[in-house]
Amino acid sequence: MTSPLILRAALDGLDAAERARSLFLPALAGAPEGLLDLLALLPVADVNGALLAALARQGRFSPGEAPVAAVFCADPFLRVPDMAEALLAAGIHRVANYPSVQVIDGETGRAIAAVGYGPDEELATLLRLREAGLVAVGCAVSPAFAARLAAAGIADIRAVPPPGAGRRDLPPFTR
Repeated sequence: MTSPLILRAALDGLDAAERARSLFLPALAGAPEGLLDLLALLPVADVNGALLAALARQGRFSPGEAPVAAVFCADPFLRVPDMAEALLAAGIHRVANYPSVQVIDGETGRAIAAVGYGPDEELATLLRLREAGLVAVGCAVSPAFAARLAAAGIADIRAVPPPGAGRRDLPPFTR
């Protein structure tokens, strides 16, 4: 069984194996670890901009130590070719749709989807990142979305814990 990915805002002090098991979300650097899952859902930071800035500071990862990059795939300003180029140049080959708009339900979730930033667009962006040469790691909240990821050919699917659970681990999705 595949190990859980651990949501991390920083990679300092981790050995190569720990880095490789990390879901890297540098936009939340300095936030309390117990709140990372909740803060990732709030519009408090430019997730993708912070990732690009962190990669520019980091330099290239050695083979076998690169984390999975957390990319906010519903970002209307995301330029997929530019993101893919920066990730590959940094030695990162795996990308996940995290944070995910799937966790936003009810009226807010419907409103977000109605203006074109829902789970459908998130999946489309993840697939475009895959087409650009990255390995897609799918994050799913429900069995239905996990099935959509699998139908799209994404083999590594991770379960997103409930918002505010204080969990940083994303285990393999099981049906």
